[in-house]
Amino acid sequence: MTLDQLRYFQAVCKYNSVSRASESLNISQPSVSNAISKLENEFGTMLFTRQNKRLVLTKEGAVLLELANDLLLNTDRTLKTMKELSDNKVLNLGIPPMLGSFILPILYGDFFQNNPHFKINIIEDDRTGLIQMLEDHRINMAFLPHEGPIDAHLKSQPLIALDNVCCVSKNHNLAQKEALTIEELKDAPLVLFKNSFFQTERILERFKQSGYAPNILLSTAQVTTMQNMAASGLAVGFLFQFLLESTPGLVGIPLDPPMRTQVSLVWKQGEHLSSNMHHLIQFVKKHFPGEGREL
Repeated sequence: MTLDQLRYFQAVCKYNSVSRASESLNISQPSVSNAISKLENEFGTMLFTRQNKRLVLTKEGAVLLELANDLLLNTDRTLKTMKELSDNKVLNLGIPPMLGSFILPILYGDFFQNNPHFKINIIEDDRTGLIQMLEDHRINMAFLPHEGPIDAHLKSQPLIALDNVCCVSKNHNLAQKEALTIEELKDAPLVLFKNSFFQTERILERFKQSGYAPNILLSTAQVTTMQNMAASGLAVGFLFQFLLESTPGLVGIPLDPPMRTQVSLVWKQGEHLSSNMHHLIQFVKKHFPGEGREL
């Protein structure tokens, strides 16, 4: 018995026809017929009977089909797993734009330099888009922002907790505030990231819970646009605290109640981890504080 013989047998069972099975496999009919004959000779039993020009499984054939399906499925999984273990496999890694300025310098400045064999493809998208890419197997892993436990269908390794702050020009009349409530921001012109951004979803939800409609002056996907709009005094924005360091004219004011975002490296539940994925997880465990540190 060979794996090819079982695959040919499986195809005949699917189409109830040697000719259609041979077409689907792109091999000759005699090759398929010969494989079936060898299986029948080896097991000493008929696998098919012919009824109205169709091949129908015998009781023994049905048992073999069930066993063959399990064996071939495990064979395919084995081949896939061993292929993924190759160090030459490219790791497709998703990162939201606002987190990229924090995570990428660390990866390129430390991890990649110490792992020159590592091949990676960086894809930027918002949280919703990255989760869909994980579902569709278009990316292997992603750095995701979240509040509370991560989605049940994902496994994760925590990186860090980031504080979200309200950012205004240092000359803004709110600049001296120690904290800001939604009520104090209800009339302020706002610059927000697009609605698909995780941070924006949370801010809009706070306005909704407070009973106010936000005064949105501009929606953007660019961090620099929000920084510049806020620094010029034209609007109030919302950023992670660490992003204010690159714009001296900005003041960051905590929200009341505070808004904190957990960032984790995530991958699909049940996904086999390639060697590259293992390396990245170990790096995150070693170089990031998980939930304990805030930035």
